[in-house]
Amino acid sequence: MGAADAPAPASRSPDDPEPTRTRRSLTTRQAIDLALFHNRGLAKAGLDREVQRFDLKVAQDEFVPDVSVSSGVRHNPVTTRGNEVTTRGATSSVAVTQRIPTGARVALAWDSAATDRSAATNKVYDSSVFLQLDQPLLRGGGVAVNLANLRIARLAEKSNVLEFKRSVIATVTAVVLTYRNLQQAQLQEEVSRTALTRAQEQLRVNRALVTSGNLPPVEIIQTEADIATREFNLLTAQAARDSARFALVKLLDVDRETTFVASEEIALPQFALDLETCRQLAFAHRPDYLQALQGKAILDLAVDVARNNRLWTLNLTSRYRIAGTDAGYRRAFDQSFDRLNEDWNVGLNLQMPFGDLTRQQTYLRARGRAQKAAIDVTETTENIEIEVRESLRAIELAQRRVSVAAVARELAERKLEIEKGRLQAGRTTNFAIITFQNDLVTARLNEIGAQITYLNALTLLEQVLGTTLNAWGIRIDDLDQDSGPARALPAESTAATPRP
Repeated sequence: MGAADAPAPASRSPDDPEPTRTRRSLTTRQAIDLALFHNRGLAKAGLDREVQRFDLKVAQDEFVPDVSVSSGVRHNPVTTRGNEVTTRGATSSVAVTQRIPTGARVALAWDSAATDRSAATNKVYDSSVFLQLDQPLLRGGGVAVNLANLRIARLAEKSNVLEFKRSVIATVTAVVLTYRNLQQAQLQEEVSRTALTRAQEQLRVNRALVTSGNLPPVEIIQTEADIATREFNLLTAQAARDSARFALVKLLDVDRETTFVASEEIALPQFALDLETCRQLAFAHRPDYLQALQGKAILDLAVDVARNNRLWTLNLTSRYRIAGTDAGYRRAFDQSFDRLNEDWNVGLNLQMPFGDLTRQQTYLRARGRAQKAAIDVTETTENIEIEVRESLRAIELAQRRVSVAAVARELAERKLEIEKGRLQAGRTTNFAIITFQNDLVTARLNEIGAQITYLNALTLLEQVLGTTLNAWGIRIDDLDQDSGPARALPAESTAATPRP
């Protein structure tokens, strides 16, 4: 923790109604980092990613061989006409099943059994090996259809990552705007305090002028009324500042006992992006646009699967078996590979459903969803065009407002100074001084509001373009993780978690 971040001693200004325990200076960057580590909404979104990554693993496991092992024993005594014959047996099997992208299912199995009957002299051992292939030729056949689920899962995973980025972008944008709201509230409090000090000083000047006979005593009442108004405005500004602080603490999800003070000075960067550049950035980075494209691709794949599902079922089946039986286990096993007992078969199975409308219903629904997704892509594209243009227009107007507000504030300051000199010479009234002081306060507040509006317009444009994470150097620790929740971290993240 640097010197700028060290908590200041607890204090309470006589004219500040807010009791404080711990004050901490905070920059925008520090506020964002605190939110990345502590915001509960991001924490929940990161936990969702852990489950979503595993969903992709399940889809990728579809073409990985499955191995199953089973065994069993039995004891079966049977009494017939007073004679008991007891049969004891044991079985074991190992099977490997593999799906391939053509839709075929290949199975290789080895079965072993041992049977011992009390009426027989020796045990009997059986050993057999099976190789089976089932290949769909119509419904469920083809590489495109059988890889559809895996491709859908990959697209869904990309969409899930983008959704997490949307959550991070929304949180970072909210933190920046809330921090700026605190900046504005603090500056408004400072302006109100300065105005109160200026009014109190003017009261002392007016009293001196009354004593010297240059000002009638009634003018004092106007100045005292102005001071009361200034005190009221200061209390209102302090209430707005406290509300902005609470909003920031609530968003950061940190210690509620800490009072944050926005320590960052307002700096107005120059803006130099044109419309075409902004459009390209938006279409390359906007998570919702990329999600719309991926959603359409997913539904197009679903249409292909539903179309294939309407076909008849025609499967090619084949099976090859070798077996051996002997009183000894080893000889029975060797016999199975001597091919003394073998059989094989091949065949076609055809199923032609009639009167089943559910397949056509599924296809029509899938096609309708895909058509709607295409409309959504068009709508999202047009909305981005509008939002980019609107954001650029807002920035342009905000820049002009900043320039005009600065000029207005400078003129208000000069006007007040001139009027004070005229008051000293008895050529104006105290009412004019109070009016010009009000004009200066209004001009300064307008300037602060214009500056914050300009900065917020830049921040909102980053959100519109989807470049918020790049602008603030935030990386997503998610794609390279095998387990655990996803996290959004600063580019130069340290191992220690920042604490307020």
